[in-house]
Amino acid sequence: MAKSDIVAGLDMGSGRVTCVLAEHDAESDKIRILAGASVPCKGLRGGVVVNIPETQRAITNVMELAEEKAKEIVGEVYLGVRGGHIQTFNNRGAYNIARADREITPEDVSNVIENAKAIPVQSDREIMHVVPQGYSLDRQRGVPNPVGMEGALLEVSVHIVTAQSSHISNLMKAVSLAGFRVVDTVYNLLAIGELVVSPEEKDLGCLLIDIGGLTTSVGIYYEGSLRFSKEIPLGGDHVTRDIASGLGTSIMTAQEIKEKHGAVLSSLVEEDRVISITGLDARTKREIKARDLLDYVQPRTEETFESINTFLQNCNSSDLPGGAILTGGASLLKGMNEAAETLLPIQQARQGFARPDILECPEEYRSQI
Repeated sequence: MAKSDIVAGLDMGSGRVTCVLAEHDAESDKIRILAGASVPCKGLRGGVVVNIPETQRAITNVMELAEEKAKEIVGEVYLGVRGGHIQTFNNRGAYNIARADREITPEDVSNVIENAKAIPVQSDREIMHVVPQGYSLDRQRGVPNPVGMEGALLEVSVHIVTAQSSHISNLMKAVSLAGFRVVDTVYNLLAIGELVVSPEEKDLGCLLIDIGGLTTSVGIYYEGSLRFSKEIPLGGDHVTRDIASGLGTSIMTAQEIKEKHGAVLSSLVEEDRVISITGLDARTKREIKARDLLDYVQPRTEETFESINTFLQNCNSSDLPGGAILTGGASLLKGMNEAAETLLPIQQARQGFARPDILECPEEYRSQI
């Protein structure tokens, strides 16, 4: 198989680097996962590089693991980006069709999108994505694809994603030092939305929540496209640190306790269940009730959903019949879907999984997707 047939995705998360290798299956028209790997990285914090050599080593390690599993070699990667440095906003662009033949061409569409992104941005920021939300033709709104239609004035509404230039440069430098070339950078939330949100949910109106380690990415969809997005500086690592601090144990132990025994709702915790905890000295052991973990899990969960609720109100988007789709490691805590239904103005919440109509993924790699 030629190298160009393999697509490599590299996700730079909160203290972890994940790689997925895939190929396009022409017969089924699906993306088929070949291999996946994930390794911890001390050089990353909240998706931002804080130590280039450490990040370089983690990238080399995870790519070698994935290549070995897939029995393939790649030289290029698509770089997934997240973190608090991501900022987004909406804008509009217009383009006059001055030709006698006023039939809209793909070039006209490209020109109107270029006009929409022609806005001043701070010198230390760069535009990652310009996502079309919908077109208007001669003031007639609700045109999904104007190509082939006739008109004199073409307008577009777009969602623009910007990132801190220095953070992107440091990520790309770490990838380059590991021996790989970055084909393009991708905002993680956009990629996740394409993978787990159905066209019907996007059209009806839904909320995508990706709970990472140090940030939670939130996207609001309706009328078929992403309307608003935001990075909230709260994530699963905050819960872990609260547990470690409150119980006097290590971060590693706190993470294990959270994953094995943590729950968001008291109704999901057995009344008399007891957990054994090892202290920071790695010797002292004591026991606590499983219900005591609620004192650390619930407040952070409520704080996160309160921030999401504020975001919804600011966007005037409290009516989302499609409900919420939750992804990310911290979304797997017991009761998270139920908590979302209780704390957010939505009727239903579900766990986000890769859509089977576009992705073929072996069970062994689902934890990386």
